[in-house]
Amino acid sequence: MPSPVQSHAEERRKHLAAMQRAVPVTRMVDYGVPLGDALHTHGLVATDDSAGWDEICERVAARHHGLAEAAEKAGRSPTAALGWRAASALLQCAQLAFNQDVPRKIALYEQAHAALARHAHLSGDLAEVRLPTPYGGLHGWTVRPDGTAATAAVIVMGGLSGWGSVYLDMGRALAARGLLAILAEGPGQGLTRLRGGMHLDDRTLPLFGAFLDHAESLGVRRCGVWGNSFGGLFAAQLAATDRRVQAVCINGAPMTPAVPSFRTAREQMEALFGVDEEASLRHRLQSLGMSPRRHRIDANLLVIQGGCDALVPLGEQASFFTLVPTRPKAVLTWPNGEHTIYNYAQERNARAADWFAEQLNPQAA
Repeated sequence: MPSPVQSHAEERRKHLAAMQRAVPVTRMVDYGVPLGDALHTHGLVATDDSAGWDEICERVAARHHGLAEAAEKAGRSPTAALGWRAASALLQCAQLAFNQDVPRKIALYEQAHAALARHAHLSGDLAEVRLPTPYGGLHGWTVRPDGTAATAAVIVMGGLSGWGSVYLDMGRALAARGLLAILAEGPGQGLTRLRGGMHLDDRTLPLFGAFLDHAESLGVRRCGVWGNSFGGLFAAQLAATDRRVQAVCINGAPMTPAVPSFRTAREQMEALFGVDEEASLRHRLQSLGMSPRRHRIDANLLVIQGGCDALVPLGEQASFFTLVPTRPKAVLTWPNGEHTIYNYAQERNARAADWFAEQLNPQAA
């Protein structure tokens, strides 16, 4: 019979292996981790099972934290900005080790947020968003086009575990094409949940629309939404209920979600909704699902899909087309694309941002 120490070590090894599958090198790079650090992190996981995933990511982040502080003191702002971005991205990967809102997860997310705030101070194109609502504050970031007042915006949404700043490269791809990007941390996500305690339910789901209100307050007249992973479902829900949405991109989402069989996704869903029993989770998912009998989207639609997506099979997202009977629809497919196309992130960002620019025409007067 294994000793408690042996059992603990075995559990740690299993968790590390699970984290390597859930957060591959491609996902880390997509989130903003430099390639060398992503490879180094996975190498440490493979050779040292004495530390947890969060500890390894935090250790690598600490090196960038130190380099960024030293560069900032020396007046090397561009180098410091790179360091703060890398540290933030690594800490975002670290918090993924925890599905539920334990103090360690919250602390890591706050550290990632603080590091990105230092990056924002130096980069000049990034600003925090804090929006009051009757149920608490919404958080996020804006990415502004360089030297121009944007007349069109895209709200970028995450899903169950990746939110806000992990989509900074998406935001900058949009900004490079004259679009204002808002990286939303909606109900049940990011600081909105971890700091403010707001979960997703029938009352709070409409609050995603507050990010559209914020865009309009900044002078925007045309809006799109870009939902990634489970966030694609939130984007579709918003587009179906708010006529201000003129273009919607769904990247890696199910139209009719079900209670997953594996623990990680189930725990992440429970944390999103603030429930702890399967019956409650099933009820929330049923109310979130969409069908052409109950929903209609009056916006142009882009679906992004990958042939190696382990969570959403190729072709499944075509069901969203039934919600858009009269508007143009398009598909971008990567035959060997991973979930949300982690492994072709730059190309995905460029092509999706081109599509939004064509639909929303940010240069129009």
